[in-house]
Amino acid sequence: MKKSLLIISTTNQDRDPRVIRQINFLKDEYELWCCGLENSRVPKDRFLPITINKSVLSRIPVLILRLFRAYRMLENYITRYKLKIDCPSVKFDFILANDLDSLPIAFKLFKSKNIYCDFHEYAPAEFEDKFSWRLLHRGFAIHQCKRYFPLLKNITTVCEGIATEYQKHFNRKPVVITNAATYSNLQPMKPAGSKIRLIHHGVAIRSRRIELMIEVAKMLDDRFSLDLMLIPNDEKYFDELKLQTENSGKINMIEPVSFNQIIPFSNKYDAGIFILPFTNFNYKFALPNKFFEFIQSRLAIITGPSPEMADFINRYKLGYVTKSFKPSEIAKEINSITNEQIIQWKANSHNSARVLASEANKTILLNLFKEI
Repeated sequence: MKKSLLIISTTNQDRDPRVIRQINFLKDEYELWCCGLENSRVPKDRFLPITINKSVLSRIPVLILRLFRAYRMLENYITRYKLKIDCPSVKFDFILANDLDSLPIAFKLFKSKNIYCDFHEYAPAEFEDKFSWRLLHRGFAIHQCKRYFPLLKNITTVCEGIATEYQKHFNRKPVVITNAATYSNLQPMKPAGSKIRLIHHGVAIRSRRIELMIEVAKMLDDRFSLDLMLIPNDEKYFDELKLQTENSGKINMIEPVSFNQIIPFSNKYDAGIFILPFTNFNYKFALPNKFFEFIQSRLAIITGPSPEMADFINRYKLGYVTKSFKPSEIAKEINSITNEQIIQWKANSHNSARVLASEANKTILLNLFKEI
């Protein structure tokens, strides 16, 4: 008989790539249950939906408790009154909690002895660029890390830089499981003549400063074009970006495709671009899903001097790392890239696609649960 395992996240699990991979890795080995906002990937009788009370009245106690740093009371309030979950009578053998906000749910509502946590970010600095977050959220994040780290059976995170930061402050280093995408059996497409087609895909988030890439693209020579495939989570910011691309001649805003189509759709491009200024700690050490999706799409990759992405690019010769985040300097550097370099980098992505796919991470994750 298979042991039972519950995956918890406070996200839509049909749109969370990291949770989707966890489900795919674990579904054949365990009697898998999920708890989140939405999920169509497990049987209905094994999905425990989270309902969040979003009323203004429910927010007032949260604000007061955060301001007065009454963190134990805040956890109790959130799990008892802010969230509604119909907990089954099943006692789970294992729980995989995603990020800090899942831990009170795991410990207070399900009470398993074998709880594992996967941190998608360095939680105590998640939105440190915003004063309101530093005032209301940072202290709670630090409190939760100090409280729960000693109780967790295993801990994972997305990259070495973030793992090192957790060890520095909380005396425990998570195992690294990257955001590597599932292997796709594709071939690199050759550039069309002298043209080089760039693509950036992802969520339109203001702190990512996507306008920097637009500014760069406007200064590139006529060989280059840029397609932006953005999800408009922040509609005001999305509209601002759309306005900046109008009449540019070489920048297009294109409709997003479904999650499963991102990699094959992007295969027709020449390079994936992601210039992410160090707005906060997590952005500095970003190693996101899109980076590995670029590889599976068999693209060359162009990034700013972000250490985690730069390490992979330099190690596997996947593309180009700019020397700064200054648009004029970035444009000058990209304009110096030749078509021959693009072709070689795409070939290197192809040659690295198998080793940098998610299958190796499946082995790591399964072994961690065997250790428990």
